[in-house]
Amino acid sequence: MPHPRFGKDISFDGPAIYRIIVKGRIDQLWSEDLGGMDIRFEGQEDEPAITILSGQVRDQAELMGIMNSLYELHMSVLSVEHRAVD
Repeated sequence: MPHPRFGKDISFDGPAIYRIIVKGRIDQLWSEDLGGMDIRFEGQEDEPAITILSGQVRDQAELMGIMNSLYELHMSVLSVEHRAVD
């Protein structure tokens, strides 16, 4: 069934590009444990740190593994964005 907001199906069994924003800092050394996601930081010195994870994820099972790792790191997830692989 098409997603009402995006007008097309979101596949659970195929690859997609994700952008996950979390509150706090995640060291670059965690990239491999987070599905090889690219890790970068945003924020000013007087603001809380924000980490942005981005990259291609094989399927929803791998995405759940990444989300579980963030949970185990006690990271607050602020947003998850999905984009189909072109």
